[in-house]
Amino acid sequence: MAVLKLNYDQAERILELQGLRKWFDMKYGLADRLAGKPRQVLKAVDGVDLTIFRGENLGLVGESGCGKSTLAKTVLRLYEPTAGKVIFLGTDISHIRGEQLRALRPGIQMIFQDPYSSLNPRMTVYEAIEELLKVHRKCPENACRDRVAQLLEMCGLSMDVAGRFPAEFSGGQRQRIGIAKALALEPAFVIADEPVSALDVSIQAQIINLLHDLQNRLDLTILFISHDLRVVHHITHRVMVMYLGSMVELGPTEEIFQRPLHPYTLVLTKAAPILDPTNRNREYAIEGETPSPIHTPSGCKFHPRCVFCKEKCKRETPALRELAPGRFAACHYPLGGEG
Repeated sequence: MAVLKLNYDQAERILELQGLRKWFDMKYGLADRLAGKPRQVLKAVDGVDLTIFRGENLGLVGESGCGKSTLAKTVLRLYEPTAGKVIFLGTDISHIRGEQLRALRPGIQMIFQDPYSSLNPRMTVYEAIEELLKVHRKCPENACRDRVAQLLEMCGLSMDVAGRFPAEFSGGQRQRIGIAKALALEPAFVIADEPVSALDVSIQAQIINLLHDLQNRLDLTILFISHDLRVVHHITHRVMVMYLGSMVELGPTEEIFQRPLHPYTLVLTKAAPILDPTNRNREYAIEGETPSPIHTPSGCKFHPRCVFCKEKCKRETPALRELAPGRFAACHYPLGGEG
């Protein structure tokens, strides 16, 4: 597990989210209007406050549909925030457009889940990276070849691959090319959205180790999105847990895994797969289906699936509280603490 020696009180804030929301209006047709049905809203991201510091790798975990990728796309300004602020390097970028938005792009880059769809099949590796360098004027034209070679070398590839097309590579090689593209613009902040979930297990460890090495070498700040708790445990410094669009817990990675405060975090960490075929323990399997983000439960959103649920949990929404230094949880009755 990565250990970050960082004074959070003095560290530079790369990204700040303040009350960030991204809601989607659901389809509302003529039949709905005639029937007098109310408009429905999908609350994909519902009031997230978060700070990410320079040099750290923050893990973002939760079940499918909890809002992880929507949060990432809202930070990238691929989605317009419904409310709240996205502050990047001290500047509110929540609603910038046009030239301001284009100027922002190099500073925030993304490594995508599917390395093939993120590459242009009609461009060679060299052309794809060279285009980025030229458009954003990252180096003189006569220096592009050396810069491409440097980026490929950092990602475990050589210039021998530069003249080939994406279809000629394996999934792991494509992801290395995708990482090289993300680093070409020298970003201050990288979002890695499930970067190894589409790869064979034998290749996943190589890509994870590459990201770890690149972070140390280039002093990268990373938001690492994953549903694989084993990977998150290995590579991140802190972990944020999301459930139905809201943050339910935040803290240092080792403490999150050793002493979770929120019942949802407990079942997530205990239900994580173990590489031991003799271990069939299902004691902590999560009960029930995730509720709809359109019709979220009253009170604590997790209460219908929580074995520790009490009446207060059904009525009142718990606030995110700091229960110990650097440990935050949104629970009326946190595990190991007083309600």
